[in-house]
Amino acid sequence: MGAAFAIQVMTGKESNVQRLMDWAFSKNENAQKWIKAVHNFTESTVRILSGGNLGKEIKRTIMPGYIFIEMNYSVDENNQSAYIPADVWHLIKSIPGVLKQFTGSGQIIGEEEFRKMLGLDTEEQIEVAIPVQEIESEASKVNETERNMKNALHQVNTASTKEEQVQAEQALEVAEQQMNDLLEKSYEESVGAVGAELKEIEHDAGSNSVVSKIKIFLRNSKEIVRFPKMLLEKIIVRTDSKSKPSPYEVVEQLFKHLRQQLGAS
Repeated sequence: MGAAFAIQVMTGKESNVQRLMDWAFSKNENAQKWIKAVHNFTESTVRILSGGNLGKEIKRTIMPGYIFIEMNYSVDENNQSAYIPADVWHLIKSIPGVLKQFTGSGQIIGEEEFRKMLGLDTEEQIEVAIPVQEIESEASKVNETERNMKNALHQVNTASTKEEQVQAEQALEVAEQQMNDLLEKSYEESVGAVGAELKEIEHDAGSNSVVSKIKIFLRNSKEIVRFPKMLLEKIIVRTDSKSKPSPYEVVEQLFKHLRQQLGAS
């Protein structure tokens, strides 16, 4: 494969710089001899709106602040012999949006690393926004456990028969175990009900590659579920074809599909 260089550009301007660079190279005969392609690795996302319609496609740059130039010549394994001719590098630096930090010929990318970049998973993504549905808070769990402990101690202190004493001690043992579980638990960032359900699926899935592609994060008091579009095409047939599925129905069918796949594997 050809040599590869990372060129630092203004963040958010990667696509514009790529278009300008492609145009500039098409007008420069020497650049065409040296440069094979300009790469900007992006991921497309489409939001499912509240009415079930698909929103506008949004492209996100996977590696913000950089575009990558692949050269026409081959080099050694680590690209140590790679270079860009001075006139071509001057042309690159003259393009609006290219930053001027590099005094030489850009940042060289090793062959193995660049092969991985070319193999990046950039399939189109779907986003679904669900208002956060609160799950039981840690504070309420602590309060309940403390009440159980208090009641168990009271039963132990007030037991009047041997049978009541045995039952009280059993209740106290359970309450103590609940308290120990809370104390030993490492607290995590709170998530909504959708995120909690996905964690259960991830636990059952192990190293399942499909489940690992589903991401959930919080934004503006909503849980954003992001998953590959190919999954939407598989689950959409489960809904009534005469009506467009709501975001809730999409997530419900998505999780149902995942559980069925895990059960079949």
